[in-house]
Amino acid sequence: MITTNTPSCRTSQRATSIGRRGFSLLELIVVISITSLLMGLLMPTLSSVRENAHRVLCGANQRQLGQSLTMYSGDRRNRLPIASVLDQPEPSPGLLAVVRNGVEPTGRHFASITNHSIPEPLDDSNWDGLGHLFKWHYCAAPETFYCPSHEGEHTIEECRTQWEAKSIRKPLYSNYQYVGHKDWRTGRRHSLLKGRELVLLTDGLQTKEAYSHGVGYNELRGDGSVTWIDNVVIRTKLRSLPPMDFDGLRDLDDVIYEIFSRK
Repeated sequence: MITTNTPSCRTSQRATSIGRRGFSLLELIVVISITSLLMGLLMPTLSSVRENAHRVLCGANQRQLGQSLTMYSGDRRNRLPIASVLDQPEPSPGLLAVVRNGVEPTGRHFASITNHSIPEPLDDSNWDGLGHLFKWHYCAAPETFYCPSHEGEHTIEECRTQWEAKSIRKPLYSNYQYVGHKDWRTGRRHSLLKGRELVLLTDGLQTKEAYSHGVGYNELRGDGSVTWIDNVVIRTKLRSLPPMDFDGLRDLDDVIYEIFSRK
């Protein structure tokens, strides 16, 4: 039997073929809806995985800083790096994340919103606090001083050039809060000989943005151990901007002192 391939037959076959290759608008909407639903379910999980990874990296940074502090202290009769803000008539523990002080054109040093003169023996350098670890090559990687979860001001991308510059106009901050070389209320010197009883380092505590993880923080002890501390309350006690008034400074002082005094 001979089949005649008429124009109408070819048109019908082409229409059928095209119809089989395409999607209806309803099918497309269903696919997009399912994809959006799956993404909505997966995103919190992916965010949680990323944050957990950042906590681990943050803890690794603190552990490396702990090793650097141990070497620094061992070479200096158990003394820790000096934080000049604690040698002022009115100590400013909120500024213990400063690693380098700015220098005005007149040559004066300042640590934050108010001018401070650097006490001996720091008058020949504007490195401060944990910044001495970088200055004396105990920790030569600027990235170590920054938490990977930090998204506010003073990120490594923002501050990188300030680490290598000969001098800077504004203070340079890390993302970690350093206990300092002494107890700013009793005046007693801190020493690594206290071991686990000494809290050396935490995540930033100056503002809400500085509190990188939000729901807790990593804590470095004098024995070199790093522990994750669940604490959702601390962020509620911090301000969005650095405190300028006496009450705000006192409240921040109390929050920081409570954390560093924890046994």
